Amino acid sequence: MKREEAQFILGAYRPNGEDAHDPQFQEALVLARQDPVLGHWFLEEQALDSAFAFKIRSQRVPSDLKAQLLLARTTGVCTPRWRRTVWLAAAACIAVLLVISASLFQHRTRVAEFAQFRRAMVGASFDMSQHSDVMGLDADGFKHWLADHHGEPDFVLPAGLSSKGIAACKIVEWQQRRVTMLCFKFSGRHVDVFVVKASDLPAISLGVAPTFFSDDGVTTAAWQRDGKVYLLAGSMPQSDLQQLL
Repeated sequence: MKREEAQFILGAYRPNGEDAHDPQFQEALVLARQDPVLGHWFLEEQALDSAFAFKIRSQRVPSDLKAQLLLARTTGVCTPRWRRTVWLAAAACIAVLLVISASLFQHRTRVAEFAQFRRAMVGASFDMSQHSDVMGLDADGFKHWLADHHGEPDFVLPAGLSSKGIAACKIVEWQQRRVTMLCFKFSGRHVDVFVVKASDLPAISLGVAPTFFSDDGVTTAAWQRDGKVYLLAGSMPQSDLQQLL
């Protein structure tokens, strides 16, 4: 079973666990446990479905709404006030559901776009053919170069990374946006930090503390500070990345 097929099947999986023993889901569930990318997607999907279900349950619906709606189907020249009230209540419920659906759809779109950003930056990190635009400068030299090339020179790095020293940097183009890539090489290892204006990315929920992701088997860490989003990518375990942050 391919990842896309498993996603299609798991899209119908209920977040309350009632489908855990349904044979229709078993193969897709096994793949989600083996595939880090699919597993991360499945966790986000379940969280969104749970939030959607919670929002619906939190809306107050009249206990006799169904009966009133059935009675209100009869049309006439004069519409009694109680029928108008029923239809208004139904319309209000529908409006609430539409607002919730739109909000969740926008959230899913932002999550998907940020996942695309992470995968694109991981690709740039592993592309050794044109990995840097400039190298061999000191810290101030790199910042001056970035300022001249419309990058992000006023970045702030965690102490663990800052002490390693920047080996090279590059301007990465992503969906007509300019992303600054800072390359670090130390102890035979290689990591890259990508810096982009928060306004150039979807409004995702990131804080100063890093959030870790797994994309195609590669661990990344993302955080936000002073109007900028930072993404750290490196082919090393999460525990090693944490030491740099």
